[in-house]
Amino acid sequence: MNVSGKPWGPYLLVAAGAVAGLGMIAYGFAVWVGGAVIGFALIAGAALRLIVPDGRAGLLGVRTRRVDAIVFLVLGSALVAGSLNLLLRMHST
Repeated sequence: MNVSGKPWGPYLLVAAGAVAGLGMIAYGFAVWVGGAVIGFALIAGAALRLIVPDGRAGLLGVRTRRVDAIVFLVLGSALVAGSLNLLLRMHST
């Protein structure tokens, strides 16, 4: 899919991971599992942003390559850490 001259491939991979995580929560999986899936999708987006050239990054490329990767990595890591924190809190009660 290519709308307005920008490739959508990397963006759709990250969006599919986020939708998969939300779908897992909607279908009754534990919230921490869905949150971790979304977080790992964002971490994969950071890796894609570093690997894919600027011309092919499409909608993942908003700022410079380094800033985009750092933002995706921080948000994904925070979501994974928060999700695993939910798991630890459930086991400690």
